[in-house]
Amino acid sequence: MTMMVNAINSFKVAISRETKIGIDLEFLLGTLFEPMIYVLLFGPLMGKLIGDLEVNGMRISYLAFMFPGVLTLVSINQGFRGATTFIQDRFYGGLETLFTLPVPRTVLFMAKILSACIRAIIAMIVLSILTLIIAKDASITLTGFIGSLLVNSLLVVMLSSFMIYLLSKSQNPNLPLAISGIVILPMMFLSTVFYPETVFESSKVLSILVSINPMTHASNLVRSFIYGTHLQHSTMVVSLAYLLVLAFIGMLIGLRGFKAALEK
Repeated sequence: MTMMVNAINSFKVAISRETKIGIDLEFLLGTLFEPMIYVLLFGPLMGKLIGDLEVNGMRISYLAFMFPGVLTLVSINQGFRGATTFIQDRFYGGLETLFTLPVPRTVLFMAKILSACIRAIIAMIVLSILTLIIAKDASITLTGFIGSLLVNSLLVVMLSSFMIYLLSKSQNPNLPLAISGIVILPMMFLSTVFYPETVFESSKVLSILVSINPMTHASNLVRSFIYGTHLQHSTMVVSLAYLLVLAFIGMLIGLRGFKAALEK
């Protein structure tokens, strides 16, 4: 019982540390700035160009359609930046001190992953409030929003874990920024974040790429949760299982790299 209490207290302290370090100017500019541009400029302008869209029989503005996708984009941004505190520890001397503390490395790793999820949730709340103010037909329920947070958190877990693994093997602290610069645009535009899935049906190759993109599965689920539109049961199960498996594999890989980060 005493060991469990100590583990819980250690985890609370680790979470507090990670959250304080992680919410900084880089978080505001890197995680929030780009999605805010989509909400404030891209969505309204594209809405004037293409008009309303139909989502499972419901007509909504383009900004309202894009809103769930932007929440998923936030999780992707924060996923790539989820290793921010690990970068500081790994390359500026803090990791040696952390590893000498009487706290299991698994607890320290989980604190980093959970703090990345917390930062993503804060950003999603801010963007949701902003979108609800701007888009009159955008709506959200508490259960739908909680569901969207959980789904998008799986992306944060997957990517931040993978980034921690790569950084544990690399001597370049700018690695996540370089990878995100190459990967994030194709992931974003080859998904249903900004377009309905029907847009890609004319190309078999694009359809396959879109169907295996985690952002597609996440944004479809989030859009379904927020607007109460019903995906086929099999589609929902497959998407959830796919994201859960990716998150689980990412955690296993990330934990392995984190534990051995100081080994030569």
